[in-house]
Amino acid sequence: MIEMKLVAVLSMLLIILNLISLYFIIGLLSYDEIIGYLSNGKEKSCDPRDLALLFFITGISNLLFISGVLMSRLLFDKNSK
Repeated sequence: MIEMKLVAVLSMLLIILNLISLYFIIGLLSYDEIIGYLSNGKEKSCDPRDLALLFFITGISNLLFISGVLMSRLLFDKNSK
């Protein structure tokens, strides 16, 4: 009984953290270019869209997997009682 509550609470915490990270990833997708200044005075620029898209897909798949596991545990717990 306590284990099921712990799993549910930790899963909800993980869902909340994934939603927060998706908020920042969506913000990162709006950048066209990030410029960094090196110690020798030169500039280094990169396009963050590819990496942000990878993080976005990873975050969405995490949310899908965690939600599926949580729902299946809650549904099977209700049926066993």
